[in-house]
Amino acid sequence: MSTTAAIVGVILAGILGTVANSFAISYLFGVEAMPLILDAGRLAVAILVAILLIPIFARMGGFAAWIVALAALTVIPSLLAVYVFAAEAPWSVVLGVNFVYALVATIVFVAMRKG
Repeated sequence: MSTTAAIVGVILAGILGTVANSFAISYLFGVEAMPLILDAGRLAVAILVAILLIPIFARMGGFAAWIVALAALTVIPSLLAVYVFAAEAPWSVVLGVNFVYALVATIVFVAMRKG
Protein backbone atom coordinates (compact mmCIF):
# COMPACT_ATOMS: atom_id res chain seq x y z
CA MET A 1 0.00 0.00 0.00
CA SER A 2 1.47 3.34 -1.02
CA THR A 3 1.77 6.19 1.43
CA THR A 4 -0.89 8.19 -0.39
CA ALA A 5 -3.31 5.26 -0.39
CA ALA A 6 -2.67 4.69 3.33
CA ILE A 7 -3.38 8.35 4.13
CA VAL A 8 -6.55 8.35 2.04
CA GLY A 9 -7.58 5.08 3.70
CA VAL A 10 -7.05 6.54 7.17
CA ILE A 11 -8.99 9.69 6.36
CA LEU A 12 -11.91 7.74 4.91
CA ALA A 13 -11.79 5.28 7.81
CA GLY A 14 -11.91 8.10 10.35
CA ILE A 15 -14.74 9.92 8.60
CA LEU A 16 -16.92 6.86 7.94
CA GLY A 17 -16.24 5.54 11.45
CA THR A 18 -17.39 8.88 12.84
CA VAL A 19 -20.54 8.77 10.72
CA ALA A 20 -21.39 5.30 12.05
CA ASN A 21 -20.58 6.35 15.62
CA SER A 22 -22.77 9.44 15.24
CA PHE A 23 -25.72 7.38 14.01
CA ALA A 24 -25.25 4.98 16.94
CA ILE A 25 -25.29 7.90 19.40
CA SER A 26 -28.30 9.39 17.62
CA TYR A 27 -30.17 6.09 17.83
CA LEU A 28 -29.35 5.52 21.50
CA PHE A 29 -29.92 9.04 22.78
CA GLY A 30 -32.32 10.59 20.28
CA VAL A 31 -29.99 13.44 19.36
CA GLU A 32 -29.44 14.82 15.87
CA ALA A 33 -26.70 12.94 14.01
CA MET A 34 -25.62 15.74 11.64
CA PRO A 35 -24.08 18.04 14.27
CA LEU A 36 -22.06 15.06 15.52
CA ILE A 37 -21.01 14.08 12.00
CA LEU A 38 -19.96 17.62 11.09
CA ASP A 39 -18.07 18.33 14.33
CA ALA A 40 -14.51 19.12 13.20
CA GLY A 41 -13.02 18.13 16.56
CA ARG A 42 -14.65 14.69 16.48
CA LEU A 43 -13.47 14.17 12.91
CA ALA A 44 -9.92 15.24 13.74
CA VAL A 45 -9.70 12.88 16.71
CA ALA A 46 -11.21 10.05 14.66
CA ILE A 47 -8.70 10.51 11.84
CA LEU A 48 -5.76 10.84 14.23
CA VAL A 49 -6.74 7.67 16.07
CA ALA A 50 -7.29 5.86 12.75
CA ILE A 51 -3.64 6.56 11.88
CA LEU A 52 -2.85 3.65 14.22
CA LEU A 53 -4.29 1.32 11.58
CA ILE A 54 -1.24 1.88 9.36
CA PRO A 55 1.39 0.40 11.72
CA ILE A 56 -1.00 -2.22 13.10
CA PHE A 57 -1.70 -3.72 9.68
CA ALA A 58 1.86 -3.14 8.44
CA ARG A 59 3.40 -5.12 11.30
CA MET A 60 0.72 -7.70 11.96
CA GLY A 61 -1.51 -9.78 9.82
CA GLY A 62 -4.83 -11.53 9.84
CA PHE A 63 -6.84 -12.04 12.97
CA ALA A 64 -4.25 -10.53 15.33
CA ALA A 65 -4.21 -7.23 13.43
CA TRP A 66 -8.01 -7.07 13.54
CA ILE A 67 -8.12 -7.71 17.29
CA VAL A 68 -5.43 -5.11 18.06
CA ALA A 69 -7.06 -2.58 15.71
CA LEU A 70 -10.52 -3.05 17.19
CA ALA A 71 -9.18 -2.85 20.75
CA ALA A 72 -7.05 0.25 20.11
CA LEU A 73 -9.74 2.08 18.13
CA THR A 74 -12.31 1.31 20.81
CA VAL A 75 -10.30 2.00 23.96
CA ILE A 76 -8.35 5.12 22.94
CA PRO A 77 -11.40 7.16 21.82
CA SER A 78 -13.28 5.95 24.90
CA LEU A 79 -10.54 7.17 27.22
CA LEU A 80 -10.47 10.50 25.38
CA ALA A 81 -14.26 10.80 25.53
CA VAL A 82 -14.40 10.24 29.28
CA TYR A 83 -11.23 11.91 30.52
CA VAL A 84 -10.71 14.72 27.99
CA PHE A 85 -14.17 15.49 26.64
CA ALA A 86 -16.06 14.64 29.88
CA ALA A 87 -18.57 12.21 28.40
CA GLU A 88 -21.12 11.38 31.07
CA ALA A 89 -22.49 8.13 29.62
CA PRO A 90 -21.70 4.84 31.38
CA TRP A 91 -18.49 3.09 30.29
CA SER A 92 -20.47 0.33 28.60
CA VAL A 93 -22.18 2.87 26.34
CA VAL A 94 -18.98 4.79 25.61
CA LEU A 95 -17.14 1.59 24.73
CA GLY A 96 -20.10 0.35 22.68
CA VAL A 97 -20.45 3.42 20.47
CA ASN A 98 -16.69 3.64 20.05
CA PHE A 99 -16.62 -0.03 19.05
CA VAL A 100 -19.00 0.94 16.22
CA TYR A 101 -16.41 3.55 15.13
CA ALA A 102 -13.60 1.01 15.46
CA LEU A 103 -15.37 -1.67 13.45
CA VAL A 104 -16.38 0.61 10.58
CA ALA A 105 -13.01 2.38 10.47
CA THR A 106 -11.15 -0.93 10.39
CA ILE A 107 -13.39 -2.39 7.67
CA VAL A 108 -12.93 0.73 5.54
CA PHE A 109 -9.16 0.76 6.00
CA VAL A 110 -8.78 -2.93 5.19
CA ALA A 111 -11.03 -2.55 2.13
CA MET A 112 -8.90 0.36 0.90
CA ARG A 113 -5.74 -1.60 1.64
CA LYS A 114 -6.88 -4.58 -0.40
CA GLY A 115 -8.56 -2.42 -3.06
